[in-house]
Amino acid sequence: MSHVRFLARIQFSYWPGDPSPSRIMNAHHPSLVAVAVGILLRSDGRFLMNTRPEGKPCAGSWEFPGGKMEPGESVADAVRRELREELAVEICTADDDCRQIQVVEHAYPHALVRLHVCIVRRWHGEPRAVEGQQLSWQSIWDDTTSISPVLPGTVPVIATLRSLRETLCVRRVPTPPSEFHERSSSVVGTADENRA
Repeated sequence: MSHVRFLARIQFSYWPGDPSPSRIMNAHHPSLVAVAVGILLRSDGRFLMNTRPEGKPCAGSWEFPGGKMEPGESVADAVRRELREELAVEICTADDDCRQIQVVEHAYPHALVRLHVCIVRRWHGEPRAVEGQQLSWQSIWDDTTSISPVLPGTVPVIATLRSLRETLCVRRVPTPPSEFHERSSSVVGTADENRA
């Protein structure tokens, strides 16, 4: 498949202060939680992040949209479902519109997660905060994010995304600081340019 050459190696990261990986696997986290992650990437190099909603572990921390995969569900199908539920957008149907780039495992105090990370280049609809989360467009061209705190498991994903910025053929367009972060259900930009 066309996405294979983009697939990054599995990375393992652990929450500061946790015991060794083997003890985490055996004592704290008997099984992995498979999570599908969808990165909405615009042609100008901006990608969308959101906060975890109130009532969930690490509420208020920043991550990419996505969620737990259901039994028998493919990564692409899970990304489509999660983006529909969280952002009210529909991913286009072509394989290149939802391309897996990385698998990351991270141990949090509450769970050991395996993130199946996909780039989404085209979608229908304007992303909105269906679950009351905050939304923020960040730039693939910047070396740091303008938001904090970012979940530890998300950090290597951002690094991989930025390492692929030339490969992903996005335009380098400066973004005024005022457009980086919207603390409401409205989001800067539209998906129209991604459907060109």
